[in-house]
Amino acid sequence: MAAITHRGITYTTTAGTPTMNLDLQLQGGVDQDDGTWISAYPGALTDFSARQSDGTNRFNPRLVLLTIGSGMADTNTLTLSGQCSKILSCVAQRADATANIAIVKTSDLVLTFDMEATADGTTDDLTAMELWLVLA
Repeated sequence: MAAITHRGITYTTTAGTPTMNLDLQLQGGVDQDDGTWISAYPGALTDFSARQSDGTNRFNPRLVLLTIGSGMADTNTLTLSGQCSKILSCVAQRADATANIAIVKTSDLVLTFDMEATADGTTDDLTAMELWLVLA
């Protein structure tokens, strides 16, 4: 198993090593690492007050790009934990034009991979992939 933690989310693989390439906030005007906006509101609108006084539990939508190093194969998984509640979407890409990657979201925070080296679907592949995730 290999794992990395970035901005409050831990990415754990059963094989291969994850590397963070990009973590892009998708909600405009809110910086993931800055909670000062929560205390900056000048009014006293109780119904609209922030739910977290320190801003540490925000789950804003994010676009995450990971490289998962060589070693991934059939039935290997990627599990997320920490400050995210769901994988909304995922796309994988390989450098090899003949390779196939199938991804099954086996729960809200777990992806299971089926990787084949050729289009015939019979030869398992053990090489790296690029993974794009949209997280909530």
